[in-house]
Amino acid sequence: MTNPRTKKNRSYKKIIHRKKKRYSRLKKRGGTTKKMIKLSCAPKKGKLMKYSCFDDKTLFKLRDLWNLRHADVRIESNDPREIWKLLQKNMSNVCNKESCWIKQQFTNGELDDELTESFAPLSPKEWEKNPNEWLTSTDILAVMKQHEDAYPCFDFIGPTPIDFDTRVQYGECVWQELCDFNIEKQIKSGKIKVGIIFNLDPHTKGGSHWVSMFLHLKNGQIFFFDSVGDPAPKEVLQLVKRIQKQGMQLKKPIRFMFDQNHPKEHQYGDTECGIYSLYFIVHMLEDKHTAEYFKTHILSDKYMESFRKIYFNEEL
Repeated sequence: MTNPRTKKNRSYKKIIHRKKKRYSRLKKRGGTTKKMIKLSCAPKKGKLMKYSCFDDKTLFKLRDLWNLRHADVRIESNDPREIWKLLQKNMSNVCNKESCWIKQQFTNGELDDELTESFAPLSPKEWEKNPNEWLTSTDILAVMKQHEDAYPCFDFIGPTPIDFDTRVQYGECVWQELCDFNIEKQIKSGKIKVGIIFNLDPHTKGGSHWVSMFLHLKNGQIFFFDSVGDPAPKEVLQLVKRIQKQGMQLKKPIRFMFDQNHPKEHQYGDTECGIYSLYFIVHMLEDKHTAEYFKTHILSDKYMESFRKIYFNEEL
C-alpha cells in the first residue's frame, strides 16, 4: 500500500520543480528588472519634468526610434509620461537609468548629444578616491555651459585667473573677454545676467581659491561672493569701477551699485570653494536667492557637499 505521506511529498516536489522551471524561463526571457536610478538633470528652463531628464521632443524621438526596430512591441501613445513608462518597462532588463536608453542599439547614435544636453556632467574619476576633490576649470565650465544653454539671458565668463587684465604675449590680456567686456554690447545681445568665476592665483600658478561675481545689468547690480568672507581683491574692484564707468556713459545711464558678502563667512573647510561659487551664480541666475541672502545666511560646507551630486552625476 502506498504511503500517503510519500505521495504528498512527491506532489510537493513536483510543485517546487514546476516553480523552478517557470523561474528559469523568466530569467532566460530577461524577466529580472533593474531598479531605476534617478540621475541629475541638466538645467532646462521651464522644460524639466519630475519623472524624466528628457523633454517631450526627446521622448517622442526615442519612441519613434524604438518603433522602427520593435514592430512587435510598438509604443503607440502620444502622452510623454506614458511613453516614458513604456520605454522604462521595455528596457527594464538592461537599463537602470535614462542615460542607458540612448546608448541602446535601436537609437543608432542619433541621440548621443542628449548625454550632454539632458544630464548634468559626469563627475571626474578623481572623485571616486577623493569625493571632496577641488573643482577644476573644466568642471566649472561644464556646469556653467549648461546654464548658458538653458538661459539665453545668461553669459558666463571664466573661470579666469585673478590677473585677467595682465597683458601677455602680443599685447593680449590673460582673459580677453574681461578686458573687452562691454555693457552696451551685452545688453544689445540680451545677455543681461553675467556670472564670473575667478581663481585667486595668477595665470602663472596652479590655482588656490575660487570666488565669484554676479552682474544684473538692467538692475544695476554687481555682487561679489567669497565663501570665506574675504573682501574683493583689488583686481576685481578695478573691474567693478570700469563697469560702473561704462554704465554712466550709456545713453540711458545705469548707476551700478556694488556689494559683497564680506565679512560673512560660509566656508570653514578647504575643499568646497568651487561648489560655493557655482551655487552662488546658479541661485542668483534663477532668482532663488537675493544678494542679501548671502550676507545674512550661512551656507555650511556639508550643505555645499550635497550639491556635488546635483551639479554632477557619478555615472552616466
